[in-house]
Amino acid sequence: MAVLKTRIRIRKANPADATSLAEIHFAAFKPDVINELMFPKGTTADAMAKSASLLFPPPDRNPKGTSPERLILVAELVPEEGPADAPGEIVAFAKWSLRRKPIPEEEWNVDPPIDPDMLGEGSNIEMYKWFNGTLHRRFREIARGDPMLYLGVLVCSPHRQRLGAGSALVQWGTDLADRLGLISWLEASPYGYPLYKRHGYEDVAVVDFKITETWGATKAEGRDWGEKSALEIGGPLPEGELRTVIMKRMPKAT
Repeated sequence: MAVLKTRIRIRKANPADATSLAEIHFAAFKPDVINELMFPKGTTADAMAKSASLLFPPPDRNPKGTSPERLILVAELVPEEGPADAPGEIVAFAKWSLRRKPIPEEEWNVDPPIDPDMLGEGSNIEMYKWFNGTLHRRFREIARGDPMLYLGVLVCSPHRQRLGAGSALVQWGTDLADRLGLISWLEASPYGYPLYKRHGYEDVAVVDFKITETWGATKAEGRDWGEKSALEIGGPLPEGELRTVIMKRMPKAT
């Protein structure tokens, strides 16, 4: 039997994709310790629905027009031969934020509002505040209100890895940053770190989370908590801690 050759196609996401993207997100992060602590009883239908709704919120009503542009891209697996608009299988997605102009400190140096119900039924909002709040504060200390392209989310279906989908989505962003002459930023998990290094991202700072001491969770066999990430600037990772790396990529001339 002939094997059908496939390729990866990148396109902008739309609200009709929201449920599929939420399913991929939770499937990809299911074995992650942060996800396990945020959803200690597993992903509920309500949490899945809330996640989908957050991807495409109502239009921003900021009268100053300084909120970043939200850019959500999907990677689809499609036949190598056939029409360009042939239906494809969504296998990964990325969420980028684009800030074209600098914003004043009173806008960037603030904690974003957090709705206690935003994660849905069965979630641990305090864990979310602890983890994401810490990352947000450290990142804004470094990047401040400068123009930038920021990668907030990159996830790939665990059943469709090593096909180049994640790499294609990162390349889409770096190409955009190069065209606009912008620095691109991200916070790398242990699993994403090698991919971002291959695309030219450099270590800027590490944020080491005391998972075992704070939440009592221990590292399961075979899990990666960042022991090999950013050793030059962060040093060895203490036992029981998880490392996230703030990274940047300078634009290249096009």
